[in-house]
Amino acid sequence: MKPILIFMFVLFSCSSKKGPTVSPDEYLKLNQNHSAKHKACIKHRTQVLENPITETEEAELDDELYFFLRNEAKAISYMEHFDVSKFTLHENQLENEAIINACVIKRHPKYVQCDTLMPAFKFFRGLIYGMNQYGWKKETILKARTITLSYLDYIGRSESSLMDVLFANDLLMRLTQEGYVSETLYNDTLLFRAEGEKAFKELNKQMKKLGKKEVTCEDVAHFYSNERVKVKELSQNFLTLLGKVK
Repeated sequence: MKPILIFMFVLFSCSSKKGPTVSPDEYLKLNQNHSAKHKACIKHRTQVLENPITETEEAELDDELYFFLRNEAKAISYMEHFDVSKFTLHENQLENEAIINACVIKRHPKYVQCDTLMPAFKFFRGLIYGMNQYGWKKETILKARTITLSYLDYIGRSESSLMDVLFANDLLMRLTQEGYVSETLYNDTLLFRAEGEKAFKELNKQMKKLGKKEVTCEDVAHFYSNERVKVKELSQNFLTLLGKVK
């Protein structure tokens, strides 16, 4: 399962038979309005999310793909600087909707969003590994648990994308496996993963059908609408799951 926004794949190859419902430059205006937040997000992504992580592509074990900085004092500093208010999932979503509604085939070269899906996932994968393997103090582990759960809550409330919420569930599953939250939730995370993967397959099937014809902007808007319904449903279910955390 690739970490992509499915609907964007369709968008780039669509026909513009149906006229846009908003101004073609609306997404650029929004992007300009959000520029300060995007810059702060990119800085946070670089300095806080990416800096403490070492990635090992040839690791034999899945848990050893991403390593958090081992030094406890420095690790605490990165945790203390972690700030969900620096993320821009809401702003990204508003801009994506404007792109869809304007039937934008090719985005302006100066258009820049702050993508945090994989950097945040790697950050918390590495952090959870560190919690379990580095012999940190109980206070440090509690801090790590707290910021991880705050991020998962942010993802659920953002209703951003299918991949965001599926990756968040993966992190929650790892917390249950290591005993940092109630292990009785493990089966619930498995059920949620199955539900999310089913939704992904259904959307992928719809996308393949669209790929067999000349896709109109109306087709893309309809596909996007279907995706949003499923994302919102899964996000609410994920928040319900988080509500069971002890």
